Amino acid sequence: MTSVVPADRTAALERAPSQGLAIASPSLSETWRLLRPMLGATAVVTGDDATLERSVARSDHPLVAACLPLEEGAPRPVAPADAPLVAAFLDGVQRSRVVAHCEGTPLVFATVAAAIRARIDRRLITWGQPELRRQLLVSRVAFGESRWQQLLDAGVPVADLDEPDVDVAPSTESPSLPAAWPAHPHALRARALTKVSLERERLERQLAARWCASETRWLWIDGGIAGNVAFDANAPVFGVVKSHTTLYGSGAAVRDILSLPEGARSPAFLVGHRMRRAVASWYLRWRPASHADPLFGLVRVEVIPPPSLLEQQVAPAALAAFSSHCDRLSAAILLERHPVSLPDPRWDTLAYGVHAVETYLKSLIGP
Repeated sequence: MTSVVPADRTAALERAPSQGLAIASPSLSETWRLLRPMLGATAVVTGDDATLERSVARSDHPLVAACLPLEEGAPRPVAPADAPLVAAFLDGVQRSRVVAHCEGTPLVFATVAAAIRARIDRRLITWGQPELRRQLLVSRVAFGESRWQQLLDAGVPVADLDEPDVDVAPSTESPSLPAAWPAHPHALRARALTKVSLERERLERQLAARWCASETRWLWIDGGIAGNVAFDANAPVFGVVKSHTTLYGSGAAVRDILSLPEGARSPAFLVGHRMRRAVASWYLRWRPASHADPLFGLVRVEVIPPPSLLEQQVAPAALAAFSSHCDRLSAAILLERHPVSLPDPRWDTLAYGVHAVETYLKSLIGP
């Protein structure tokens, strides 16, 4: 069934893009004007304009991981839905650059943003208010307390590269000591990139929680949803994972996944280190992979499983209902293959709705 949006809701959505963003944090040029007199001769200004997202090498290693099967049997063919089920798309972007070095340690300026674009009368309109944050990431020890406080007094949000993240296992040494984390400049760059990614994910979770609090229509989230504790089985959201550094399943299951034909999905399975926090997932072949990489056109869908699937003995009726749910979402995802998001190199797995959100956000954060 196609959702009907009330006229007042449509008008509010159409006004949203022109409302503007209340950005209290200074821009890169404003931040640099504050930094220049502080750093003086101690700063080495970098001439490299490359973002850390492009220059920092990823440390993830491809692997195959175990999971708990929910469904048995062969891959299941799915026909595209007749009408759109997805009402909106959520995505976030980030951009971080080393702007200078102070006593050999990098100063990283980062911008992160996230937004939801809702489909109204075949148009994508910004839903609610986009999220945008700017931040300067520095080693507090290397930068010095005086300059650190000057930045805070000037309204510049700063993050300490010497402090561990909440999602990272703490060092055996005190985190307040410089030795608690490696001081190698490239290690600090990698830590800055991790902090920026965590901030982007936080903004995305905030927007998704707002959607679930006020909407019953389906939201497509770019990426996984395993870390979002705000969702329950009734949340009208699902995640679509486009990259596959980790493949889930046994040897035979992975072979079946890599040979999925177009328009077919794998049996569903549970992913998670703790049963009660697991997500249900399955693979879906979005576009044919013939004469191409076996991961071409392959996506993985994540949803919050109903509590009945987390019991030791799953009732056949509950599993059948969930299988129908997976088929319904897969059919809706297949319908979003057109229009194609070319010339983006990820077009084989990138929905046009997500591509449109990225384009909108890049226009917000600027070059």
